[in-house]
Amino acid sequence: MTTRKYPILIALALAAAGSFAGCWDSGPFQMYSCDSPCFGLEAYECDDPCTVCAGACVELPYLGFSDPILLWRGDATVGDAAPECPAETPDLVFDGYGGFADAHSCPTCLCTQPSCELPPGLRGSASATCDGTAPTSFDAPGGWDGACTAPAAAASAELGSLLIPAPTVSACAPTIDPGGAPPDLPAPFAVRARGCAGTADKHTCGDPSKMCIASPVPQPEGFSICIRYLRPGEPVCPEQYPELQPLHAGFDDTRSCTPCGCDPLEGSACSALVSAYEDTSCRQLLGAETITLAGPKCVAGPDLRPESMAARWITNEPGTCAPTGGVATGQVTPKGATYFCCESDEVIAVH
Repeated sequence: MTTRKYPILIALALAAAGSFAGCWDSGPFQMYSCDSPCFGLEAYECDDPCTVCAGACVELPYLGFSDPILLWRGDATVGDAAPECPAETPDLVFDGYGGFADAHSCPTCLCTQPSCELPPGLRGSASATCDGTAPTSFDAPGGWDGACTAPAAAASAELGSLLIPAPTVSACAPTIDPGGAPPDLPAPFAVRARGCAGTADKHTCGDPSKMCIASPVPQPEGFSICIRYLRPGEPVCPEQYPELQPLHAGFDDTRSCTPCGCDPLEGSACSALVSAYEDTSCRQLLGAETITLAGPKCVAGPDLRPESMAARWITNEPGTCAPTGGVATGQVTPKGATYFCCESDEVIAVH
């Protein structure tokens, strides 16, 4: 009977100790009132057996990989900006990019349409040869379309000749197709990434095969728990972290587009009938000449007294200019290749 009392007494003592709150330490003997004292581990494995994981319990590091961290990934094509590291994981351990484009598109270059333009006015001369002697200007209004106009002439006497300048063609100007690629090159990467870490503890999870890492609860949107490959080359991701994420720490960007330009004008044919009148309402014809791009015409007097003028197009074909430029040059060269293996689904923290 005596020999059977001691196990019963020890059991009663352990049960009584289990009713205490907190932990109790007495010399070489330790008793715990935690719900899962030491989580079934040996005493030497328990730094603080009454502490539970305040973050997430994840698989222990695999050979060749770092401890798990929180990795944020955002879509750079829609302007996702990298967030600050959460307070629980304040250490920025990676800042990088992914999804680099192999080529880039440039805006489509175009040329504005030229136009045939009437002369800006008539020039009178005292001589009969339009040589500019005692010149008198008969200026048309800006953007003259040929309608009857009575310019304010500075003539006080009769003219010996009247010069009708040749029509001109407005220059082509380079521009871009508004329906094509934007003028500014997009970001060379499609993925923006940021890795954040905090404290890690291998002895506060109920499962000895797992470790506790700092992690906000709930896990912030866009963040995943990932491990970083520490060796050269591309890894084979372990089962618990199946999603391979190739990233780079930086890049060199030499992309550019050749500037837009226009080739010389081709195919222009502009001719107009310009008439001068002795009255201010374009009724009493003084004379008329057809002018072309070949050069001006000279109308000789005597006794020329122009008071108004009008014009109409005979041929109005300004031609076209071929656009040049808009050719893609250069490339993006990623630097500092880094591989992460990430959990495919959100991990719920285990306490």
